[in-house]
Amino acid sequence: MRYRGSFILCSGLAAFCGLVLSGNVQAMQIDKLAVVAANDIKPASQDGQDVPMGQSATGQGSLLPEETGTGEGASLFGLKGGYVHPYVTLQEAFTDNFYRVHSNTTSSSTTSISPGIWFAVPGKKEIPVAINPTNTAPGGFQSQFKDHEGTDRIQAYARAGMDLNYYSTNSDLNSTGAVLEGMVRYNMPSGLSLQLVEQYRHGEEGFSTSVPGQQAKYNSNLMLGTVDWNMTEKFRTKLEYSNFVMDFDSGYSFRNRVDNALDLYQYYKYSVKTAFFLEDKLVDVHYDTDSANDNTQNFIFGGIKWDTTKKLSILAKGGLQTRNFDNSGPGRKDFSGLAVDVQTEYRPTIKTKLTLDLYRMDEETDYTIASGKLVTGARFGYAQYYTNKISGSLDALYENADYAELPAQPTADQNRIFLRPAVQYHFRDWLTGEVAFEYDNRDSTYSPFSYQADTLLFNLKFAL
Repeated sequence: MRYRGSFILCSGLAAFCGLVLSGNVQAMQIDKLAVVAANDIKPASQDGQDVPMGQSATGQGSLLPEETGTGEGASLFGLKGGYVHPYVTLQEAFTDNFYRVHSNTTSSSTTSISPGIWFAVPGKKEIPVAINPTNTAPGGFQSQFKDHEGTDRIQAYARAGMDLNYYSTNSDLNSTGAVLEGMVRYNMPSGLSLQLVEQYRHGEEGFSTSVPGQQAKYNSNLMLGTVDWNMTEKFRTKLEYSNFVMDFDSGYSFRNRVDNALDLYQYYKYSVKTAFFLEDKLVDVHYDTDSANDNTQNFIFGGIKWDTTKKLSILAKGGLQTRNFDNSGPGRKDFSGLAVDVQTEYRPTIKTKLTLDLYRMDEETDYTIASGKLVTGARFGYAQYYTNKISGSLDALYENADYAELPAQPTADQNRIFLRPAVQYHFRDWLTGEVAFEYDNRDSTYSPFSYQADTLLFNLKFAL
């Protein structure tokens, strides 16, 4: 019953898109740079999730105002979008540490087939919203969710995708992942906007969390409702409610939880390009089995959204995070400290894109030996179109996780470095090939959680 809402929402949006398509079918192409975009860099809690072509390289929607328009506008290279976009990615990966363990490593190859389809009304070249929850973040979001602010009266989007993974080292581990997600937004002439976003996901975190060498499979559901009101030319108020459900298979049931969050923003529009805001967010975290970890968190932020030019955009906020456990169990200490969220995007030329995100937050635990973890990290992305056929990208991640260990448990302080250089070749507007290398290193003070893995990937991406 938890996930029924996502099926209803996505099915309804797909039907709505289909009604529009029935009277306006047209030939479609895909933006060449958008085809490249399957280089999603996430924390370990999100490894293995499919990223459709047409989504940005970092898995996040653009911050630049010209990239948040409707299907009537042009994309980065001047190509307009369509209503329906089927896609499929075929990938072969070779890794020298399949189980992500500290010693006695095992090499393996992985064959992945990731088909899917997405719809958008009005028609678009790129997915209008990026729904990328982080499994350990309170409320599901490690960074502020960037909603779609197009000017059309009604906007709708729906996507259905699958990941079919086949492992050479052990066929019993073969897995199937799935995602259903959607968004509908209604903008009123009065300046009031209503938005509903939902995502259901059946997936796995791979072998890099909790129990070394053991897969962590889960179902998750995220629902986000937004009331956004431009009261005057200077003042804007936004209220969000979200419900985030995590349900793991046996062996990881201690992580099963439900987060309910209420988030209030008050914006002051200093100028056309600059807005200051205050944010107050309250999150109630309730665990299914490990009730000792039940807690309430509060975030009070001050921030700025600054579109300095058509090339550079910055969203930055910082403030106080407090976390109070419902029951003062053994070793569970309340937290009070700095929380930070910085998201930047810079496009020095029409063929170059740079992103840098910084974040700091006290998150939920993914280990039985700890009650939580303080996460500090940075993500960097670089995408370059060299010729009409060849492009390249580099994605990098550094993340430190300082665990609040329980009594009589080993200290777990981890540093992770992830690098992914890649080269893409665009055979056609609808077909791109990619060669990529991934370096993944995690150093932990508790050695069983340390590992290094090198992976070579080849893939073909088809999209319309």
